[in-house]
Amino acid sequence: MVDERLGAFHMSVASPHRRALLRAALGGIVLGGGTSLLAGCAAPLGQQARGTPAEAIATEGSAVLHNGLGGRGAAVGFGTRHALTCAHVLEGGATGARLRRADGAEAEAVLVGRSARMDLAVLCVPRGFLAAAPRASDLPREGEAVWAAGAPGFGPAIAQGRVEAPDAEMPGFGRGFTARMPALMGYSGGPVVDASGQLMGLTAALPSPGAAGALAFLTGADLDGLARRDRQVFVLGIRRAEAEAQRLLGRTAA
Repeated sequence: MVDERLGAFHMSVASPHRRALLRAALGGIVLGGGTSLLAGCAAPLGQQARGTPAEAIATEGSAVLHNGLGGRGAAVGFGTRHALTCAHVLEGGATGARLRRADGAEAEAVLVGRSARMDLAVLCVPRGFLAAAPRASDLPREGEAVWAAGAPGFGPAIAQGRVEAPDAEMPGFGRGFTARMPALMGYSGGPVVDASGQLMGLTAALPSPGAAGALAFLTGADLDGLARRDRQVFVLGIRRAEAEAQRLLGRTAA
């Protein structure tokens, strides 16, 4: 029997239309997941991203993160020698992982920083392995269209949705925003971009999963996500993530 209450969070929301503190004891689940034999049924990430705002970052600025058990999530380029991902994507005690780009090129990544303030890990990668995507200069707007890229066990690797809460905080995960989109298990640590392809944040968690979502976390077969297009997804804001990465690296530039 799977316990649906895998955790709890409190989210604060502020938007031009409303300012309220929403406190809900909802089950929380992270978006990391193992691969499936059905993964081969999906088109390659680069092909799925073609013609979308996520094309550039999906093919040049992000990679699937493998830990020896299959795809567990994704990572995004940060500077010339680093990558960012969600800390929960790495197995407990892991000191590194293997990254695979959309073109099939692979590289070893070494963990150089894990935040105690948010769900963030910094990896050292070979110079130039991942291109740093342009960062969004504006804060998210309610209703704004967004695109996410990830590494699901099976199903689409590109998800489109809209910003729901432009300013949200999830204790243990950090501050960012929530969006409604059909993100699947395996999107954790992957990029979320705006209509111009600028990086807005990293996909981090599902605040309110159901039993099928819990099963997906264990198996990589995200049945609930494939059936729904209105999932609430928490996205760790890129500005705060990068500031924390700078602090972890002890630098003023990545």
